[in-house]
Amino acid sequence: MHNRRELMRPRKTDHNQQTINAFKQQKVLTFASLCLLLQLSGASVRRRLKEWKALSSYNQSGQYYTLPSIPEFNKQGLWKHEGAFFSKQGTMKDTVVHLVQISKRGLSNFELEEILGTNTNSYLPQCKGLPGVRREKHKRQVVYFSADEAAYQRQKKKRFPPEPAALKLPPDALSIIILVELIKHPHSMPGELSRILQKMGHNIDVLMIENLFTCHGLKKN
Repeated sequence: MHNRRELMRPRKTDHNQQTINAFKQQKVLTFASLCLLLQLSGASVRRRLKEWKALSSYNQSGQYYTLPSIPEFNKQGLWKHEGAFFSKQGTMKDTVVHLVQISKRGLSNFELEEILGTNTNSYLPQCKGLPGVRREKHKRQVVYFSADEAAYQRQKKKRFPPEPAALKLPPDALSIIILVELIKHPHSMPGELSRILQKMGHNIDVLMIENLFTCHGLKKN
């Protein structure tokens, strides 16, 4: 009789296969569903998920799970299925670090929210000193850069490009005289125009003539 009962009782491998089949069909499962399918305690289910290297969602309080073979991750390593969001990096913390480090110009809270599809404002302030990430406040927004010095300098230069130095131009009245002389001498270079103007009593620097040409999109030669 004892042997018959053992034969009738579903084997552990049967529950495993049923659960894997459920994953293939539904793609994501809640922890509660997994406990029912596997017929195991919560601690045992967590061990089984660890054996399978299952991924938990970085949103929805991490209550959704999927197998690593199921997601079709985008170029940023993210996959979203029916409100459950997953990352190839695993946790939200590791995902933020990865996204910041691969970004060209760092990422603000708003940009991270756009990419991840979830509000990071309640999460990131609690993560002081993210490894590999530098946090800076610029005006009213917080921006995250790579902690690597070379990468940080590249990202910051991309996000906040230096403003071009203002061109030093001649006064408006003198600018008109220069342009008139250019019409009279269309093939003159800035140096030649400077000499012509000096003979007319206008002491004008060659660089200022070059800047005037640049400002009006004129050729220098």
